[in-house]
Amino acid sequence: MRGLRWLVLAVVVAATACERPTSQQARTGFAARPEFLEFGAAAVGRTKTMTLRLANQGRASYRVEGARASLPNVTIPAFEPFTLTAGAEHELEVRFTPDVEGTVQGQLELFTDASGGAATQVPVSGRGVKALVEVPETALDFGNVNLGLVEMREVTVRNPSDVESPLVLSVEGADADEFSAGAGLPSTLAPHETRKVPVAFSPVRLGNAEAALRVAVCDGCEPAEVRLTGTGVASALEVTPLRVDFGRVVVGATAEERITVRNQGAEPLSYKGAALLEDASGVFKVVSAPALPNDVLQPGAAVELRVAFTPVANGRVRDGRVEVAVRKPQTTSPGPKVTLAGEGGASCVDVTPSHLDFGPVAFGMTATRDVTVNNRCREETTVTGLNLTTQAGGYFTLAQAPSRQPVAPGGTLKVGVTFSPRAGVGGPSQGQLAVTSSQRASSTTDGVTLSGEGRAFAPCEFELPSVMDFGQVPVGSEVALGVTLRNTGAEACFLSSLHLASGSDPAFRAAPLPNSVLAPGKKATLIVRFQPPAEGEYQGLAEGWVSHPTHGHPLVNLVGRGVQGCFSVQPTTVDFGVARLACGPRTRELMAYNDCPGDVKVTGMKLEQAGQEFAVSGALPATIPAGGRVKLTAKYAPGEEGEDAAAVRFTLKDGAVYSAGLVGRGLEKTEQTDRFVQEAESRVDVLFVVDNSGSMMEEQQSLGENFAAFLSSATAAQVDYRIGVTTTGLDPSPGGWSECPGGALGGENGRLFPVDGSSPRIITPDTPNAPGVFAINTHVGVCHWNEQGLDAAYRALSDPLLYNLDDPRTPQANDGNGGFLRDDAKLAIIVLSDEEDFSTQPVAFYETYLLALKGNDPSKVSFNAVVGPEDLTTCNTASSSGTRYMELAHKLNGVVESICTPNWAASLEKLSESAFGPNRAFLLTEVPADPGAVVVRVDGLPVTEGWNYDARANSVIFDRLRAPAPGAVVEITYPLGCP
Repeated sequence: MRGLRWLVLAVVVAATACERPTSQQARTGFAARPEFLEFGAAAVGRTKTMTLRLANQGRASYRVEGARASLPNVTIPAFEPFTLTAGAEHELEVRFTPDVEGTVQGQLELFTDASGGAATQVPVSGRGVKALVEVPETALDFGNVNLGLVEMREVTVRNPSDVESPLVLSVEGADADEFSAGAGLPSTLAPHETRKVPVAFSPVRLGNAEAALRVAVCDGCEPAEVRLTGTGVASALEVTPLRVDFGRVVVGATAEERITVRNQGAEPLSYKGAALLEDASGVFKVVSAPALPNDVLQPGAAVELRVAFTPVANGRVRDGRVEVAVRKPQTTSPGPKVTLAGEGGASCVDVTPSHLDFGPVAFGMTATRDVTVNNRCREETTVTGLNLTTQAGGYFTLAQAPSRQPVAPGGTLKVGVTFSPRAGVGGPSQGQLAVTSSQRASSTTDGVTLSGEGRAFAPCEFELPSVMDFGQVPVGSEVALGVTLRNTGAEACFLSSLHLASGSDPAFRAAPLPNSVLAPGKKATLIVRFQPPAEGEYQGLAEGWVSHPTHGHPLVNLVGRGVQGCFSVQPTTVDFGVARLACGPRTRELMAYNDCPGDVKVTGMKLEQAGQEFAVSGALPATIPAGGRVKLTAKYAPGEEGEDAAAVRFTLKDGAVYSAGLVGRGLEKTEQTDRFVQEAESRVDVLFVVDNSGSMMEEQQSLGENFAAFLSSATAAQVDYRIGVTTTGLDPSPGGWSECPGGALGGENGRLFPVDGSSPRIITPDTPNAPGVFAINTHVGVCHWNEQGLDAAYRALSDPLLYNLDDPRTPQANDGNGGFLRDDAKLAIIVLSDEEDFSTQPVAFYETYLLALKGNDPSKVSFNAVVGPEDLTTCNTASSSGTRYMELAHKLNGVVESICTPNWAASLEKLSESAFGPNRAFLLTEVPADPGAVVVRVDGLPVTEGWNYDARANSVIFDRLRAPAPGAVVEITYPLGCP
């Protein structure tokens, strides 16, 4: 190939030892491979690297002094000059980072002394390609799914480009906790790759659930959204309410609430009362759960439960849960769960904040902030008293009359407090606000401490526009612009407030800015949103108060017009969200649309901003044809903390001006600390999946003989365990040299062994002769030939087997897996096989499902594999490596052991620690910018070894023998990366 040929230049070099005739001088031979650097397709904004190998094919040495490229997006990292002796080679790294799409060509120049410093050229070419992900689906409906079950769907993603594209998935929305997607998938798509992304719906609440799967399409593009919907159901059961909030209850007093359970179906339901499932604070109680005849809730019947809350200390308690034992007959599906919440205190009226600090306030001015009264009671309460006293320094006063004011259940009341420094008296000021509320015959009083400081400020020199014009905005659309007040003086400036003035049209909205001190050059930005409800002109006024004797009340007129037109810009407001200062610019796109019957000429596009945080680019001004559109790119790079805003003005030929808003918030935070409390695993459900093929007889026997070793950690920790066994066989064996016991002919299809009930199918701490039972249950036979262990585990833990006592698809009685899996237990799966897994789904499918089964909590599920190792020379009895099992074990924090283990007791002890031991994996809330800078502390003491950071799981994982003890506080600090 052309790229593999050597480029040889014979260069004459003067002899260094003595003068010789020209024909006798040694020659250098400069060679470069490849002779043509062809980078091919490279993703825009990302770097592709190639190696250029230099060689000396002559007899004399030559020196390479440097290199440079004629293209700005082709670079060579700096290097020290070097000498190549005869026959020597040296490699240089060449990087290509395309900025735009399209082909670029140029040259790489290498400077050597072989030819008197002349440059040797190597041609360079490359093609910038925009990485792209396509998502054909727009919605997934999971239908009705019983609480406690998991329903799976798939979303297709494909990369139509010639370069690798990042695959970034997120689930967002009000019910995002009930959906999950793409667990364990690679974070990139190869060129032209199509992949199925598994999506799971695991309802934890009754009723409709809705979220959105967002898939990053390309750098700077709006993500594609797939609407996710489903309904959590509990057969025909109605439970109301599903969350009981007692509000604030006086310490020592008891409040009661009712829960109604109604059978709305046509079949009777099994009912056995209710019980507390969680009550960490010891403050909740089931007061009454009436018994029903024959423990049956008849169709159309209802039963009323009563629960109580008795707080023992002030403050909000950890939520409790009550499980109602109502279900279909002959199933063990978990009953509906009702969350209990409450707070101990003086009353169920909550006043926040408990301390209100006004900070420095200029002499001669005032500052007003709000205290909020929250009525968490079940009935209306009345604020009957507002008593404010100043204890030292300046004056604290009420911003409104202290009249009686009712507050509805769940409602709030804002109480304005104003601080006025005493003239010429600096130093701290202190006060107290007492809020008295009454309900029926009782009343309570809550206190708020107040503080502030009087300070002298020089006259504020500031910059503020007199008019903020929103231009023409399509009716119903919202444009957000910023009213920015900047301190242009050389001294600190006091801002008392910046807000919308009373009387402004309601089409304008803004959250007021409280008092603050602006250092020289700093700014405060009031984000004003304009959303015209109809055509016409709208007006408003933004006002501020600053420290200035004559110009202390700056005003900004707000004007805007609602229109119904065929030209528009979408989105009308581009919100960049929070951007860290240390990160690079964020990029978003917006589009100008012409839906008019004829051409629209955009004669101008202008960016207006108070700073330099935003930039906009695109092919405007231009004439947009009918039905046409023009894509624009906006960038945001904040220079300081706080709100930023800008306006993009589009002027049409007829003089009409349309506006689009750009908003974002700069954040300086660069470090994150996640805090965990290590919990003991008091309950663990263990599923063994045992290969029942012809080569597994000895391994099954070794497993059964070492049951005591497996239970070592469970016994030491007094774990409440349930252990079940199934096989890798899905279909009955067609017959052959051996027949499998247990009643299924080797085709357990996920059912616990033995399906005929010839021995207990679930082993617990109360099982008589548990080692003997385990030995029987693991001797599953050697009749099968098709190992599908992952599918077997999935079927064992999914409908219809999971909660049914009987499998409705088979003639055998009581062969379901009901009673095995518990909602509040950790799940451990252990596969033993000497063959690769031949299940139907990709490994990511099983990872997504198992995590969803446990609420997407990686600390509640582990997958372990005793399989053929990667190096089969160390295990001559294994038919193949169990790569799929090992992959899932690495992703779900499990143990991997060789099926040829020489010491089954030691291997099973490791599995015991994985299944029953304390949690070793701690999932981080964000991705560290530098994994090497992760700092771990346990109970306040730094831990520098015995753990590692797993980038695939974004988790800190402790070594098997170094897991934090139960009750330990684990703090993990790491630098924040950039999105």
